[in-house]
Parts: sequence; C-alpha cells; structure tokens
Amino acid sequence: MDKRTMIIEKASELFAKKGFDTTSVQEITDACGISKGSFYLTFKSKESLLFAIFEYFTSKLVDRISTVFQKEINSQERLSEYLVIQFEEIQKYKDFILMQVREQTNLGNEEMMRLLSRLRRKAFELQEALFVERYGQAISAHLPDLFVIVNGMTKGYIEIIIMTKVELDYKRLSDYLVERIDSVVDGLNEPLLDSDSIFGFQTGCSSSAAIKADLASQLHALKRDSANADMTISLEVIEEELMKEAIRKPVIIGMLSNLEPFEEAAEFCQAMRSFLEQ
Repeated sequence: MDKRTMIIEKASELFAKKGFDTTSVQEITDACGISKGSFYLTFKSKESLLFAIFEYFTSKLVDRISTVFQKEINSQERLSEYLVIQFEEIQKYKDFILMQVREQTNLGNEEMMRLLSRLRRKAFELQEALFVERYGQAISAHLPDLFVIVNGMTKGYIEIIIMTKVELDYKRLSDYLVERIDSVVDGLNEPLLDSDSIFGFQTGCSSSAAIKADLASQLHALKRDSANADMTISLEVIEEELMKEAIRKPVIIGMLSNLEPFEEAAEFCQAMRSFLEQ
C-alpha cells in the first residue's frame, strides 16, 4: 500500500470514529507512522484529504460495480448484482457517511462538483448498459427518466442502511427492486426527461458544461498522480484552455499529441477528442 492510500484509509477510520473537526493532523500522522512534513507533502490540508477520501471511495465503488459485466450471468442477475454492490459499499462506509451528515462538512467547491458530476455520469453509463441489456434498445429513449426513477427508489433504502440499525438482506432487496423496475418499464409511455435534464439539474450547468467538468476532474487526477514533467506541463496547458469560454482546439490537440506516449492518459485523450469533435 502506498503512502497516499494509507493516509486516506487511516484518516477515514479516524474521521468516522471521532469526527472530522475533532481529528487532528497529528492523530492522522501518528496512526500512519509518518511525520507531519510527510503528510503535507501528500496533502495540502485536512480538507484536501477529505476530498481525496471521497474520490478514493467513489473510484473503488465504480471499479467494483464494473465487475458485474465480467460475470456470465443473465440480465436480471446482473442488474440485481449491481444493486447489491451499491448497498454493500454504502454499508461498509456508513460510519464515514454518517459523520458527513452529522457535521455537514463543507465540500461544496468546484472540485467536488466536478467529482459529483463525473460520478453521476458514470452511474448513468453503467445503468444504461444494464437497462439496454435487460429491456432492449427500445428503452434508450426512456433512460433519463428510468435513471431518476430507479435512483429515487433506492434512495429510501440507502437512508435506512445509513440512518438505522435495521439489517437488510441485500440480495432479497435487490431482487425485489428489479421486479419493481420491471413493472415501471412495463408502464412507460412517452419520455419526460432528456440527458440535458439529468446532468443539468444537480450542478446547474448544461450537458456540455457537465462534460467539461468531467474532463477537468479526469485531468486533475492525472496531474495529481503524474511523475513526468512533460506530461504535467501538457495537462496544465489543457487545463488552462478548458477554463476559457473560447477553447483553442489546435492548442489542445497539440497537447494531446504530447500525451499519447503515456498509457495512463489514453482514456482522457479519447474523451477529450470526442468533446472537441462536438
């Protein structure tokens, strides 16, 4: 386990147990067996660490959910397994989530909005694949509505997991929800929402702006983990362009060419080029 991951995991345990405000950096470094200097070389502040914890947990959730597509199971089982994983991960980190609810830690900054936007879009993509597999391509026009409806259905059960000591059978619950989703799909008529609606109402931005926010979030993660100066410089130039109202496409395309040798940037480069072609 690298130092950054160790700090994230130890700090999340301390925050869940003691609370964010009452946990000191000294307590975190003591738990990790490192110096304060080493901590501040990794994170600028306790607040930036808290954001990194959210980023780390959401990444783990998405990675685990993605494994459902590698299993040789039918569409009903795959959709149910997706829900089971979601509930299990929330149960695993419920104490940390409760701490956030209790202390109402302020993370309403631009970086957090980008993370939430990216997570929301990834959740939509995963559900899209699951719903199309189960209900066929005819469901495509209804995906934005189904996304909102299903998230609304699961929200109440998630609140029970977080806020109460009630022990739910997640497999039984997930199978039950799949039956309810089947009933919803059977009753669908004319679509109400489109993708602009679901990606715009939470962040207050258009679909294009949400995509830019997603790209900026990916860029931030690459820049954070980069140990190559040339790669970092290219990412910084792209970042500056993304912040402008009028993006200079040739500049970004040139920087993307610089990033081609770096395998870890391949997904970002592909997404960036798709955005430029719009």
